[in-house]
Amino acid sequence: MQVQNLAVKYDETTILHDVTFEVAEGESFALVGESGSGKSTILKVLARQVIPSSGAVQIGTKPQLGADRLTLARQVQMVFQDPYGSLHPRRTVDDTLSEPLSIHRLPDKDQRVLSMLDAVGLPRRFRFRLPHQLSGGQRQRVAIARALMLDPPILLLDEPTSALDVSVQAEILNLLKSLREEKNLTFLLVTHDLPVVSFLCDRLAILISGRIVELADVATLRTGNFASDYGNELFRRSVGK
Repeated sequence: MQVQNLAVKYDETTILHDVTFEVAEGESFALVGESGSGKSTILKVLARQVIPSSGAVQIGTKPQLGADRLTLARQVQMVFQDPYGSLHPRRTVDDTLSEPLSIHRLPDKDQRVLSMLDAVGLPRRFRFRLPHQLSGGQRQRVAIARALMLDPPILLLDEPTSALDVSVQAEILNLLKSLREEKNLTFLLVTHDLPVVSFLCDRLAILISGRIVELADVATLRTGNFASDYGNELFRRSVGK
C-alpha cells in the first residue's frame, strides 16, 4: 500500500498535510499521535469514508481511490474501536457474518461462517446470539470475523482494544497477531498506545497536527531514541517519565 501526498480539508481547515508513507505486504504499520493528529482521518480515506482534497492511494498496482466499492471491500476492511457500536443490535452473529457473503454472492455461507467463528476463537453456539448477549471481547471477535469474511489482504485497525478491559485487550491483541501470521495480513493500526505498537507492529509513523514528523522502526521503542522531539515526548509519556 502506498499513500502519496495525501491532503484532507474540511471547509477551510486542513486536517492532513501531504501525508506520504508505504506499507509493505504482510507488514504491520502504526499511525501514532494524540487525538486530532489526523490518524483516524487517514483510515477513513483508505476506507473511502472521506474523499481527500489531493493525493493518491495505491494498493498493489491499482489506484484505490478510483476502485468501485465492491472491489475495495475485497481489498480493505476496518475493525472499529467500539465493538458494540459497530454491530447492529438486532442482527445475530450469523446475520453479521453472512451479510458480506450474500452481497458478494459467495457460496458455502454456512461453512464459511463456522470456519470464521473457529478462526477468531468464538464457540459455534454463539452463532445465533445478539450483540447484547456477548461480552465486549466477544463482540470484538465478531467484528474481526466480519472484517475477514471476504479474505481481504489489508485490515485497518482503529484503536481496536482501547474500549476493552485490560485482560481482554491482551486476548484480542494475541488474536490479531496470530491471524496476521496465519493469513499474511497487512495491518494499518491507529493508536496512541506505544506498548500496543511494540507488540503488534513492525514500523510506525508519528503524526502531529496532520503531518508525519517521523517514520521509525518499532525497535526504536525499546530505546526511546526517536529522531523527533515529539516522538521522544510520546515515549516519555508512555513509560511515565
